[in-house]
Parts: sequence; C-alpha cells; structure tokens
Amino acid sequence: MLNSCVMHRHTDPAPDITVWGSIRYHSRTLVRIAGTLNSQRYISEVLEPVVLPYLQGMATAIFQQDNALPHVARIVRRFFVNRQIALLLWPVRSLDLSPIENTWSMVAQRLTQFTPPSCHTR
Repeated sequence: MLNSCVMHRHTDPAPDITVWGSIRYHSRTLVRIAGTLNSQRYISEVLEPVVLPYLQGMATAIFQQDNALPHVARIVRRFFVNRQIALLLWPVRSLDLSPIENTWSMVAQRLTQFTPPSCHTR
C-alpha cells in the first residue's frame, strides 16, 4: 500500500447540513441551512431573503423547483400564490433534467477535494 495510492476520507459522523442552490441568468447562489429543511424554513431562509427579492425585479419570471416535500407543501404553494409568482410545473416522477444538477456535481467535486479540520481531539 503506497501512500500515494491511498485516498484518505473523513469518516467521523458528518454534520447535518442542507444546501439549497439556484442558478439564474448571470449568477448562482448557494444557501447553507443548518439541519433539516422543512417548509417553514424554506420560506424564511430561502424564499423570503433570496428568491423573493430577485424575482420582484423581473416582470415575467417563472420559478422552477422540484417536488421535494418542503417545496410542495401547502404553505409554500400559498406563498407563491399570494405573491403572484409563477411556477414552472414539474411533473411527478419526471426525469431530473434540471440544470441545477450540474451545479450539484460541481459542489460534490469540490467537496471531495476539501479536507475538513479536526473537530475534536481523541
């Protein structure tokens, strides 16, 4: 086993982190969410501070999201209706052809190059 042939990996339990991402005409955004994303947190940590200000500057914007549970909850659907934000319909069990998947691939690739600092001593 040559050291040059060994790939070291972080094996301690990983922290629970959710990352929400968007790609737009001339930019992209990643939002780090500590813990699990639910519909209320989706509204308060993603839609209100990030999505809403961006979409309000566009007259004919259509927002695309997948069918993840926090995205399709009644409270979230009401959020879009109340603010008159058009949603791109996303069929259930559809192929995942969203261009955001390319962004997730880039994030995953960069994370494999990241060596986390030791969080605790043994």
